[in-house]
Amino acid sequence: MGRQKIFVVLIVAIVGITIVNFLSVGEGTDEYIARIEEDRKTRNGYMKSSSSPFTEEDKRTFTNLKYYPVKEELKILAKFTPIQRTQPIFIPTTTGESKKYIPFGYAEFELEGKPQKLLLYQDWEENNPNKLSLMFADNTSGDATYGGGRYIDVPRTNTNAITIDFNMAYNPFCHFNDEFSCPIPPQQNLLTVAIEAGEKLYKEL
Repeated sequence: MGRQKIFVVLIVAIVGITIVNFLSVGEGTDEYIARIEEDRKTRNGYMKSSSSPFTEEDKRTFTNLKYYPVKEELKILAKFTPIQRTQPIFIPTTTGESKKYIPFGYAEFELEGKPQKLLLYQDWEENNPNKLSLMFADNTSGDATYGGGRYIDVPRTNTNAITIDFNMAYNPFCHFNDEFSCPIPPQQNLLTVAIEAGEKLYKEL
């Protein structure tokens, strides 16, 4: 290997280590789990609020949402490849309507020894330019988790890596009230592994 190639490899390695350190700095395992648990408590409170997808009757009987235990290994650092000059598309929803999204880029990683590739979108109506949307289904969908798939809000970074935290996966509103219109995960985001992390079924449909 020539000196120039060695230099390039070293630079790539340094950048990779820097990204990992940036994403995990200041937060150990206990702090990470505590943050996830606090987020879940906040979501429980939201489900009783005036903005909740629940009907008033459902709010009166609601106790807690159901989750898998936090698994730090399912906080994934993935390779990210933006899509250049993409055009908005319409994604079908559970009510037969469609919602407008911009295909933003691909996240690639390995899980259970299998390569995975997910397409991340930007909601056309989203005001935060650094928030991407991941809609996915996996081998738990329709069994332990909602059959219509789950969502993750993914922070956008200006690097070639992105963090997908499956512990933050949540059910769309249509799981709680079928009057809501929820985008259906695209074919390329149907994982062939079981993601036993994040929110589980709240009720049988």
